[in-house]
Amino acid sequence: MSRVMPWERPASVPVGQVWSRFQGRERDGKPAHMYQIRDMDDSMKKTCLDMMQETFLRDEPLSTVLGITQDPVSIASIRAGWESYVAQNVSLACFTEVDGQPAELVGFNIILVKSLDDEEEDFDQVQGEPWKKLLKTLIITEGLLNVFEHYNIDKYLTSSGLTVLPSHRGQNIGAKLFSAREPLCKALGLQATATVFTATASQVLAAKCGYEVLAELKYSDMMAHGIDLTGCPTPTAKLMGTKFKF
Repeated sequence: MSRVMPWERPASVPVGQVWSRFQGRERDGKPAHMYQIRDMDDSMKKTCLDMMQETFLRDEPLSTVLGITQDPVSIASIRAGWESYVAQNVSLACFTEVDGQPAELVGFNIILVKSLDDEEEDFDQVQGEPWKKLLKTLIITEGLLNVFEHYNIDKYLTSSGLTVLPSHRGQNIGAKLFSAREPLCKALGLQATATVFTATASQVLAAKCGYEVLAELKYSDMMAHGIDLTGCPTPTAKLMGTKFKF
């Protein structure tokens, strides 16, 4: 994975756009919400990252197995990485919508653009042993296939985590966040997206949204690297992606 991100969002695609609007489902006799998926801007950055820290890290299976939520150093390292990723200004937030305006933040997807000439992160400088183990798992999975060569591209959209508030799950928000990557990529001049998915739920959702499995890593294989992921309810990590037909 890369920390130095030379790619910058083009000025021709200003931040603040709404990429999708949709109606949710009725629940417990309550009317369906309207939702909108839009660019995250600086005013909502802390709220979005707090949501990721509180809900994504709690739900992500490798985070649970490795005890990341009990390790403040790992959490700080992950948060610092997220800060650098959202600085690219391509992350997507989902809000309830009232009178056409965003109301409650209910979902967030950290998105970034990886470029062929990105400088590789110095793994030895990574802080937090649990995070180093998870990061190494992601790096090994990514290394199983060269996405740039596979799709014949020099940059692509990827993700560092997606979460939805428990009170708004079952509203198809995850799928809508996935779908919003297509118009976002088209606007940014990107042809493909690829992500390592570590949980069964996200792998199933990605497949439903048209992502193909590019490579797969058995978690049991990480024992050879001194990383014990025994107890993870998901057996493998999957690098999955799609190339758009614009």
